[in-house]
Amino acid sequence: MLGDYEIPVFKHKWVQLVEEFGLEDKPWVNNMYEKKHMWATAYIRSKFFAGFKTTSRYEGLHSVVARYVGSQYNLTNFVEHFQRCVAHLRSKEFNADYESTRWVPVMQTCIELLERFTAEVYTHEIFLLFRPFISRAGSMRVLNIENNDDCSKYIVCKHGRSDFLWTVEFRQEERIFMCSCLRMESFEIPCKHIVKVLVDKDNCEILQSLVLDRWTKKVKLSLNDASGFTRNVVVINRQSALMKFFKQLTVVATKVP
Repeated sequence: MLGDYEIPVFKHKWVQLVEEFGLEDKPWVNNMYEKKHMWATAYIRSKFFAGFKTTSRYEGLHSVVARYVGSQYNLTNFVEHFQRCVAHLRSKEFNADYESTRWVPVMQTCIELLERFTAEVYTHEIFLLFRPFISRAGSMRVLNIENNDDCSKYIVCKHGRSDFLWTVEFRQEERIFMCSCLRMESFEIPCKHIVKVLVDKDNCEILQSLVLDRWTKKVKLSLNDASGFTRNVVVINRQSALMKFFKQLTVVATKVP
């Protein structure tokens, strides 16, 4: 269901699964396959869900709230403990943002300049999601290039597997990439095929059209609320980290006679 396969691979695996467990005559299995466009990752690719899968994050939020709020609380206690829960979540977010601005990763791929650039642009978590695509680009190769007036087409395959082909288009005027695998549209992170083309073009940076603002460090550097008040998130993050440190310091200080 969640396997990020190409459509031919998905079909092959489905046939293997049905034959292995003898499900050829099961109506619910056949009905499920007919509705594969609604649930299979291979078919819903190109739809952007910002990392949400089923109800996992919704249930995760419930588990966090349950630590602070109980069914036995009256309204006053509920509001008090719910505010503590919100403060906890905000503190975690501030600390994560602060660590993301300070964190300097160790380069692990042979495409160091491109890897370093993405480490500076992406948040910590998104960079760790993207780095494997840089590594996998090393196993790809460009078979053919077709250059037109406004568009260049790159035929990309995996090394030793020329039976699986992907087409990467680069539109010169708009400065945008499009890949037939549609992973860029699904995750808003460049796929290994686009990364391979970037390397082939000797690019040391990811084009702006390939970088979603919500995945970058700069998007929260300055936020404006409804009143027009500008909050410097870096300063808030530092304040949160210092408050946490001083709380620990006060605990130690109270134990000193």
